[in-house]
Amino acid sequence: MRPGAMWSLGDYAAAGDRWAEASRRLAREQAAPGLAVLDLACGPGPLAIEAARAGAAVTALDAAPALLDLGRRRAGAAAVAVEWVEADMTAVPREDASFDLVASAFGCMFAPEPEAMAAELVRLCRKGGRIAVLAWTPASAFGAMGPLAARYLPRGGGASPVERWAEPERVREVFADLPVRPVFATRTVDVVWDGLDQAVDEITGRNPAWITIRSAVEPTGRWPELESDLRGLFAARGRSENGRFVLTVEYLETLAQRP
Repeated sequence: MRPGAMWSLGDYAAAGDRWAEASRRLAREQAAPGLAVLDLACGPGPLAIEAARAGAAVTALDAAPALLDLGRRRAGAAAVAVEWVEADMTAVPREDASFDLVASAFGCMFAPEPEAMAAELVRLCRKGGRIAVLAWTPASAFGAMGPLAARYLPRGGGASPVERWAEPERVREVFADLPVRPVFATRTVDVVWDGLDQAVDEITGRNPAWITIRSAVEPTGRWPELESDLRGLFAARGRSENGRFVLTVEYLETLAQRP
């Protein structure tokens, strides 16, 4: 399945909006007036819109037309200008050194070839510019979901490219042959639902990756078992707070400057 088709399944924005504060935080900290910013795998655009609010000239790219359409509507409602581009994030239709900030919040981590993705990030970044990538850590509840699902997939999940962006030593390997030296920070974002049931239902029923996982596991008859294990993972990691279910999720922030 093409990436754009997969990420058009379900309703990614319904789930993704719950952790969008991590994307907005990155934009607030890294974007500035006059900078040319690229948001790769932008989804419905929280990073792009926040960067545009900061005065940057923003291009937002995604392979899913439905997410781009939603991003356009949200940018219009926020009265900010963003250029929306439908394309593969591993082959961006822009010249070398086009951007001061090349950023991807929980997006480029899904690229099938991490080294090629890293090379594309560096290609697009101007000298003196910055690269910024967010990815869920293996220790986090979201980072644990992939290995959990892999135990139930008919042929196993294999090694996930996401893991290559989730730990400093592995990220250094991804950028090893490129003219940047990444630095890292471990951060968290609170993901809030009305309850545990809503959390599980939303992740499994609206998140495109989990819709794909479910379609593969259901024919084996093991979907109820996987869903139960996911519920247990969330219950163990989350907490009740003011009548809501809160999952504090850890992620790795990678920053690299292009010399």
